[in-house]
Amino acid sequence: MTNDRVNIGELDTLVTVYSVTISSNERGAKVYTPSFHSRVYAKIEQTVDESVNNTNLESVYSATATVYKIPGLTTRWQIEIRGVKYSIEAVNPISRISPFCELSIRRIEA
Repeated sequence: MTNDRVNIGELDTLVTVYSVTISSNERGAKVYTPSFHSRVYAKIEQTVDESVNNTNLESVYSATATVYKIPGLTTRWQIEIRGVKYSIEAVNPISRISPFCELSIRRIEA
């Protein structure tokens, strides 16, 4: 069970949120165009996978970011933390009445 209580004092990292529109080019390939949406404070918690299996042969940074809910936020959007962009893998609304949501994020490899 997820704790729906968030201490706003823990929202100590300023992140940039980008909405992403998907279009296609002349050859039909998808083109992802990020657009600045807002700068918000977040609580960042690093996720560490300590199991030994084929999925962790290459270290991939993933984390959970807790932010105030943003209308229209989807897994197509991206966030930037200290100059590094992350894709949003999942959005957990915590509860219907909570003003916060948890974002499962993963670093976008350049």
